[in-house]
Amino acid sequence: MLYKVFYSFIMPPGGIISLLILFNIYLYWKKIKGKFILTGIILLFYILSMQFTAFHLMKPLENTYTNYSIEELKAQNPDVIIMLGGGAINNIADIDGDGQVSGYVANRMITVMRLQNELDIPVILSGGKVFEDTGREADIEQRIFKGMGMPENMMLLENQSRNTVENARNSKVIMQGNNFTKPILITSGFHMPRSMMIFEREGINPVPYVTDYQLSGELAWSIFNFIPANGAFNNSCMAIREYMGILALRLHLQ
Repeated sequence: MLYKVFYSFIMPPGGIISLLILFNIYLYWKKIKGKFILTGIILLFYILSMQFTAFHLMKPLENTYTNYSIEELKAQNPDVIIMLGGGAINNIADIDGDGQVSGYVANRMITVMRLQNELDIPVILSGGKVFEDTGREADIEQRIFKGMGMPENMMLLENQSRNTVENARNSKVIMQGNNFTKPILITSGFHMPRSMMIFEREGINPVPYVTDYQLSGELAWSIFNFIPANGAFNNSCMAIREYMGILALRLHLQ
């Protein structure tokens, strides 16, 4: 236990916080200006790096929607599944080609594969090439799904979108072209609230189905909930980004 605590303050982000604290002590000792500002920055960095903070930022997003059972989904007669992208890389050798998806997308793909098997409806793979050094998500996903046994005629590619707004608009075009009216939307829990706002703004009212949860449903008591961790910092930053995106939508800035 003590070793893990010590280790947490050696490796980033804890190690960086430790160095900043030592430097801030030097500023106080030398009575140099800026020490109070640095104290605030250190506190903010530390707070965002705690699992306790990450949990309370992330869970309201992940808990916004509750998934239906398979029977409840079937009762709504959905006619298409829309899976949103979330990152891919190219120039990486894979089993049957080039390129792999991010962990977020891989989790979404597992859920989509299982739902498609249960519901036997087509899937819109929505995701394009965001940066020059990234892969075209929908193309990579199609290859992987095909390798996993999903029929190629069950996959519809939307491989041009670069963000969630374009995901919604381009998916709407495909839906209209195929007379789909009852979509299921698949994305990560932290991403679902903003995604639903965007899709509903575009006149699409999908059934949300959450996957890729980042945190357990309850926060168990542990000293490590208050010790800096890179995973916690990442979750805090992702949650803040989503809240900022939601605010931008409500202010009609996006």
